[in-house]
Amino acid sequence: MKILLDTNLLVRAAITPEGLARKILDHIGKNEEHVLILSSHLLAEVADVLSRPRIRARWPLSDDEIQTYCQYLSAAGQEVKIQPLPPVISDPKDQAVIEAAICGNADTICTSDAHFFKSPAAEFLAERGIAVLSDVELIAALEGPG
Repeated sequence: MKILLDTNLLVRAAITPEGLARKILDHIGKNEEHVLILSSHLLAEVADVLSRPRIRARWPLSDDEIQTYCQYLSAAGQEVKIQPLPPVISDPKDQAVIEAAICGNADTICTSDAHFFKSPAAEFLAERGIAVLSDVELIAALEGPG
């Protein structure tokens, strides 16, 4: 399965090592059947969010730790070059996520952003065979029954 984790999930995976987002990232990394889809835009946004003062105040990551994490993501995933699409969603950052998913032939976008679950984004992605799942739904799909 080709999976795109949005910025929120990738940031949560960095700051909460025992959390669900990290569990998902680890599961993707350990299973050759799964591919993490990334873009330079997504990696830059992860670095930006992790560098914000309010994030660092609670989860103090150094510049080197942030760079190392982004390098890890880049090495672990498949980075795709984004091709602009006509706007599907109002937030340009969310639009870049959709573009990366399309360019990477993703099967799934994992997000907690409500915009992805509503029209017109939900229909656009469904028409292209891309499922939009929450973190709870994705881990259930990755772990399967049992």
